[in-house]
Amino acid sequence: MTKFADKILAVKDGHVGRFTINNPDKRNCVSLAMWEQIGDIFEEWSIDPEVRVIVVTGAGDKCFCAGADIKEFDAVRKTSEQIAHYEAVFDRAIYNVGQVPKPTIARIDGACIGGGFELAMLCDLRIAADRATFGVTPARIGLGYSMNGIRLLMDNMSPAVVRELLYTGRHFPAIDAYRWGALNRIVPASSLDETISAYAEEIAANAPLTVRAVKITTAEAMKHPDNCDNLAADQAVEACNLSEDFLEGQKAFAEKRKPVFNGR
Repeated sequence: MTKFADKILAVKDGHVGRFTINNPDKRNCVSLAMWEQIGDIFEEWSIDPEVRVIVVTGAGDKCFCAGADIKEFDAVRKTSEQIAHYEAVFDRAIYNVGQVPKPTIARIDGACIGGGFELAMLCDLRIAADRATFGVTPARIGLGYSMNGIRLLMDNMSPAVVRELLYTGRHFPAIDAYRWGALNRIVPASSLDETISAYAEEIAANAPLTVRAVKITTAEAMKHPDNCDNLAADQAVEACNLSEDFLEGQKAFAEKRKPVFNGR
């Protein structure tokens, strides 16, 4: 445990991992120490068979995540050495969230800004309250925006939208984010938790190997054919077809009952 342990909450609820940025007094901004914890948690959950789906959210209803804690920049990313260290910690966190082999669902309420927007874009599904707002604001403080960050945004939105976001630094309403393709669904704030729980429980009840194969194959299908790892996709599909869960699924179908999958 560190003094920042209460700022990042990671709880296993059955087969659902619930990850919360718990810093509402500072709009759920993320410090360097918190980015390090994020990387550790997602690395651990990536190999935890009990975790089948992960919900990512921010505490409270004012802000999903406002991104990095800019107020600490003068102390932690002032010199070139500090900047390099900060970027390495941040990149590891972002990589581990994006590469975790479990479905991830962003539960978005309030403002989703900067690095918080990136965190949401890393998730497989993004469901927002109708009052949520979105923006990417480096131009407002003179911060350079990395190629990896640009690629992440352009994986989910058109170049014209990405330029609008970055050129203006505006905060946009949820309906715009949905129109851009950045959101799967917009729901009333009063039904956000119910909707998220229903999605998480439904995914967790499905065959883990099949869900994992879908994550692998969709990621590979998005790549240029020259860079696509067809072998990894084929192996993931074959693992499903040779699994105990496939036998269980057929048996449950014949017996007209819900299957009980074990991920093998």
